[in-house]
This record gives sequence, structure tokens and C-alpha cells, in this order.
Amino acid sequence: MPESLRIAIAQTNPRMADPEANAGRLRGLRAQAAMQGADLLLTPELSLSGAVPAELAVHPGFAAACEAALASLAAETADGGPALILGTPWRDGPRLHDSIALLEGGTIRARRAAHEPRPGYDPGPVPGPIAFRETRLGLMTGRDWRHPATPETLAETGAELLIALDSLPAGPEADETRLQTALARVVENDLPLILLNRLGAEEEEAHDGAALILNADRAPALRLPPFAEGLTLTEWRHDGTRWYCVPQPSPPPMPAPEQLWRAILLALRDHADRHEAAAFLIPLSLSSSPESALAALLAADAFGPARLRALLAEPEGEGAAPDFAHRLGIPFETLDLAPALAALPWAAAAQLHQLALDSLAETTGALPIVTVPSACPTAFAPLKYLSGPERRALAVWRNANHPSGLLGPGNPALPLPPVDSPAATGHDPAPPRRLWQSLALADYKRRQAPPGVKPGPRAPGHDRRHTNPDGPKAP
Repeated sequence: MPESLRIAIAQTNPRMADPEANAGRLRGLRAQAAMQGADLLLTPELSLSGAVPAELAVHPGFAAACEAALASLAAETADGGPALILGTPWRDGPRLHDSIALLEGGTIRARRAAHEPRPGYDPGPVPGPIAFRETRLGLMTGRDWRHPATPETLAETGAELLIALDSLPAGPEADETRLQTALARVVENDLPLILLNRLGAEEEEAHDGAALILNADRAPALRLPPFAEGLTLTEWRHDGTRWYCVPQPSPPPMPAPEQLWRAILLALRDHADRHEAAAFLIPLSLSSSPESALAALLAADAFGPARLRALLAEPEGEGAAPDFAHRLGIPFETLDLAPALAALPWAAAAQLHQLALDSLAETTGALPIVTVPSACPTAFAPLKYLSGPERRALAVWRNANHPSGLLGPGNPALPLPPVDSPAATGHDPAPPRRLWQSLALADYKRRQAPPGVKPGPRAPGHDRRHTNPDGPKAP
């Protein structure tokens, strides 16, 4: 029995449907872990594939790409450096699994399929422990750790350390819910638990990372900050009876408005990354839509003012919108709707403004960031699910803080958004443009345009992702 272990924990945001790029990122993380003297590198659920739907994961070409990347990473562990645990879909004959793989000594040492998989995936057998350097690891993926049965089975069959890789969404009370669920598993099994949550956004959920380690005595040994990528080395000791993690200082609690702000920034960036967007359009009309200022400031924090372009409905030099755009450093132009209104007297100015935004987005390839309905398939509505009070709290917090450092000390004041605001509505997605990314994009955009971020609380056992009751269909 070894007396110590060094486990490096990676909070990293993988690219959807790009196993080659993700494998390159994992190589870099493993090199960092080796420099720190780690025995094992632990990476999140789906860290090799990204959060792909079952309809894409079952595609033969994508499955082959994942297996090739996995085999390449496994071969590289023959160098004597740290072993690697990662998550990826696993097409095992006609069955498709959510899985975890342990790579060590130049091979794929072990795989574990989720026993309680997300919809569209096939269940694997109840997992047993994996031997790693004379220690027995209880690996769980996805929802397996959320209920007592699987952790209890692992404990009864000799697991000495429980490790859970999951994708829990950020939201109100999410931290406390996770902590209480983790405490329940520790109390039930008298074993330490590592919970590594995925970092990234898809569908209408943002996942914040925020890894957690609880020792068997119920005391938290590690809490990583949410929405932050990085590599953290943990030291483990064996006291002759069981393993425990040497405690590390916890970061200060993050205020709820900051968590929401960072969740929206994460969702904006991931949405833009999937669409390979280089520029962004913002309809800025502070007189008729004060919350457009909040959306503009979110976009500026996410991408920098130079990549934005604001479309103003007010005549140039009038109203607050031109001054706001100027102080924020966003290039803008004023739309002259008078000729269109004269030709179409029954049309509303707001509808024409939105039509102009959608048309410009389609012709230039820029991605619209909107607060109103949009027919553009790439549009994103960051405030879609936020109530009036939530928008007000977000505006007040952002007026006093600029976490990205993009704006410097001259932080512009925001007009507070109204209590009530209409939600954006959905439209059909655009035709696909590429194979894997297009398949992922079609699923990501189905029944929604533009998407937003849904920060509401969800129970630990609940998972809305990719609900396909009939399971994946092999091509």
C-alpha cells in the first residue's frame, strides 16, 4: 500500500465535437501535471469529445475519431508520467455508453460505462473498483454518484476512494445542493469523494467546474473556484486505515450576481466558438429596450468592444444609446428607418429594426446578441430567462464591478432594465455546414433560436440533456 498519492485535478472546457483539439489540450495538461510530480491526472466528463449528443456520438466517423485520439493518448502514457483519467462516449458494438477511461503504462487500462446514463445512451453494468498503484479507485461518470446505489456497490467491493465526473449546471443554490449530495455519499460509505464537475456550456445550461473534495471525516479538503480553468495538485496520505486529502484553502464565496454574470459569459463564448463567430451585432435602443445596455456590456466583457458592432434605432446624436456605445468603445451606426416606415406605414419601427439586424447578420456572418425575438439561426439571447429583478440585480452588480478588466476604470453607468420584458421566441435552425460540428450544431439549435442561459435550480438526479427516449439510432 503506498503512503501517498498526488492527484492533479484539471478544470478545462473542451471543444464540442473536436477530439483532436481536446486531445492536444489534454497533452498539455498532462505535461503540466508531470512537472508538478503528479501520479494521476483527473479530467472532466466528456473531456475528450466535448458535450456531444447521442445522435452524434453514435456516428461511425466521430466514434472512430474519439477512439483514435484515445489510443494516441494512451500510448503516450508509456513515458512513465502521470496516468490519465478522461471522459468520452464509447461505441461498443451496437451499444453506446457514457464512459470513463483510465490510461496508464501505454494502454487503456480500464473503462467504466455509466450505469445510469443520460437519455440516448445505453446503461453499463454496475461498476467495480479499478486497481491503481495498489489503491482501488471507485470511478463514476454522470449521474451514477447522485444516488446511493452505485457508490455503495463500489464501497462494498473494495473501493478506497470515490471519484465522480459529472455535468451539474450552475444556478441558485447549486453549490449547496452539490455539497449536501456529496456529504450524503461520504456519510453512507465512510470514504473520501472527489467531485469534478464539467466546465462549459451547451443547450441552455452552463456548467461551472467548481471541483469539490470531501474527506471521510466529512470535512471539505478542496473547493475550486467556479468558472475558472486551471490545474490543481492535491496531496493524499494514507493513515493506515484510509486515504485523506491534505486540505487546501477555499476561495471566498462568489456573490450570486457574479456567478450569474460569469455563467452568461461562458455561455456566450461557447456559443460563439461553436459558430466560429469573429464579429457580433448588438441592437442598442435604450429608449425602447433598456436591457439592451446590459446585453451590450455582457458582450463587451465576453469578446472585447472592438469585435462588436451596435445598430442604433435612435437618430444619431439623440438619446442615450450613442453616448453609451461611445463610452463603452463599441463601433456603432444609426439605422435610418424613415424611408422604410414611409413605404410600409403599417410596420412597426421595432420590427424593421430587428429585420435589419437579422439581414445584416446573414450577409456579414456576424452573430447577433439580442434581447428581442430574432429569426437569425446564430442569435443568442443572454437575458432570455432572467426576470426583471434578476436583471436589475445583475445591472447593479456590474455597475460596481468589471471582472474581465476590459473596460478599465471608466465603467459606464447602466440604465436599469424594466421589471417585465418579453422572452425571445424560437425559430428553425439553419442548414448544416460541416459534418460533425454541423450535426452537433443542429442538435444544439433544435427547437430554439435564439438560445439563452437557464439558471434555475435542478435536483441532482435531474438531467434534461438530449432527451431521446428511443435511444441513439445507428447510421
